[in-house]
Amino acid sequence: MRLGPFSTCARAAILLALLSLSAQAATFTVYSGASYQPVVAPDSWAVAFGAAIARSTGTATLDSNGQWPTVLAGTTVAVNGQTAELYYVSPGQINFLVPDGAAFGSLSVVITDVSSGATVTSSVFVENTAPGIFSSASSGAGPGAILNGVTYAASPFLVQTPQNGGSDLRTRLAVYCSGVRWAGNPTHDTSVTNAAANVTAQGLAAGISYNFTVEYAGAAPGFFGLDQVNIVLPAQLDGAGTVSLSITAEGTASNVVTFVVNSLPASSLQLESLTLSSSELIGGNSLTGTVSLNGLAKSSGFPVSLQSNLPTLPVPVLVTVSQGQVSATFTIATPVASTVQTATITAQAGSIAQTATVQLDPSTLAQLSAFSVTPSSVQGGSNLTGTLVLSEPAAVAGVSVLISSDNTAVVPPAAVTLQGNKTSTTFPIPTVAVTTPQTANLTATLANVTLTTQATVAPALQLTLAESSIIGGGSLTATIALGTVAPASGANITVTSSAPSVAQPSAGTVTVPADETTTTFAINTFTVTSTRTVTITATNVAAGASQSQMLTVNPQTAGQLQSVTVAPTQVTGGAGVTGTITLTGPAGLGGLVVQLATSNALYALIEPSLVIVPQNSTTATFTIATSHVPSTQTITITATAGGISKTAVLTVN
Repeated sequence: MRLGPFSTCARAAILLALLSLSAQAATFTVYSGASYQPVVAPDSWAVAFGAAIARSTGTATLDSNGQWPTVLAGTTVAVNGQTAELYYVSPGQINFLVPDGAAFGSLSVVITDVSSGATVTSSVFVENTAPGIFSSASSGAGPGAILNGVTYAASPFLVQTPQNGGSDLRTRLAVYCSGVRWAGNPTHDTSVTNAAANVTAQGLAAGISYNFTVEYAGAAPGFFGLDQVNIVLPAQLDGAGTVSLSITAEGTASNVVTFVVNSLPASSLQLESLTLSSSELIGGNSLTGTVSLNGLAKSSGFPVSLQSNLPTLPVPVLVTVSQGQVSATFTIATPVASTVQTATITAQAGSIAQTATVQLDPSTLAQLSAFSVTPSSVQGGSNLTGTLVLSEPAAVAGVSVLISSDNTAVVPPAAVTLQGNKTSTTFPIPTVAVTTPQTANLTATLANVTLTTQATVAPALQLTLAESSIIGGGSLTATIALGTVAPASGANITVTSSAPSVAQPSAGTVTVPADETTTTFAINTFTVTSTRTVTITATNVAAGASQSQMLTVNPQTAGQLQSVTVAPTQVTGGAGVTGTITLTGPAGLGGLVVQLATSNALYALIEPSLVIVPQNSTTATFTIATSHVPSTQTITITATAGGISKTAVLTVN
């Protein structure tokens, strides 16, 4: 769900609120303009704090083409040689937009005085995603820049918004952030506008954790560099008070901000839904029903009456949702059925009624006994073959089996029908072209029987490097894998390097032998004086397929990441923890930048998320702040540098 657009005045007001920063620093340092962590993403807002980094002050306006200027108050900013668009310039602070084409890794940031040509230089760590939530106080903490996605009202919120219209009144919050639009999209394919599948949102209120549904994650309509994540408030959050929120993209958690949820008025509390544990089952088995409210039941509880239209299927007359709960369950003992019967269960509270149906089948009715897919792996764009088998011949009218996939690379039909008196059938399952191997879980459902199988979709060409980082002068092995066997003449693959003087494939062309799918070749590297990133590309011209991998070549004298440890490894929530980075040898010129990530920022927060092992040193430490937890949490701390990742496990009690 992508919300917006906003009026011109609303856009200006929001952007001014998000970017009118006031912090000061003594040196030229670059941070995310949202989280204030020292890592940014392409097409996101960054802020540079320093001393005398510009001669004068200026706030930008959009030009006639709707773009921000690249020169403001006589100042320009370049990231790795690419000119950045500017929003605000002053002697102590510059807000700029990280260019979309910025590479990944530690990049130079150069601020230039246009009139004199004088420059000052620093660096910033750039990743594909760097999730950060803007805060109302422009501090990276406290109340977040969060609005009701329909009314644009600020916190506090209610779990329902009547202005939504329709039957789904659950409140949607628009969380304004930066650095998430390219999640799961490292090539920055602009046709992919919603990254919700690759972004998660976590909340904590009164010691209870919540995983919010993310309906949209991407560019905020009408803004440059501003992203928006739309989350749905669950009924369980009714009256929760202050809620802590963080978002995670590609394994990296954002800063933590807050918002407030007030209680729904008692007059607004109503029956929201009735669900059954199964829509079809063999008669004689038990069935569970659940009635749910749109908020928490008040002190006297919330009574819901029940009835069934099938005399042989009795239900409880009344079920009560207890105080402080949003739902209540009940059990139905179903009768043995000699024929197929359909029953409708009705739940009613006041003027609101909700219904659910269940089909009771005789035990002699055909059941799903097997589901398989062949082959187990196929090149994207080709068909798989699915097979369904029943325990008994299908009824004369036929049997419809529901089919689903958890991966869009495999697209089965929604349902497959087995004709009368048939016990099995086969059907095609299309797949789509992919750039990386994709595994799909395929599910077939008939009545209360669900069977699952897996299938793999392979790219037409895949290039894999045995190492992503190497010391210059060494060699490594690379593997080429095809999605299907090579033809009788073999498959000729062209291999190139973006920097042959740094890393060079042993041959310009390698061949996958006939009827084979893989081959290997060597990549030789040469000594370097500073860390270099090289792109190795493999191309199958005949198949129109190409893939690239990044290789980091490090100076021979530079130490590499060896380990990350935490002490103590087990703490009570609220206690501090010290982490230690250890290298294989002394860090090279300028030190080694190590990125830090936590699998759960709500309970174990690392700020800042980068640590620098100083030049000629082999270790560096950082601090982890833990929070009180509702139950024991096992949290993974990850350190990454030069393409190498190491982990440590922290237990918070």
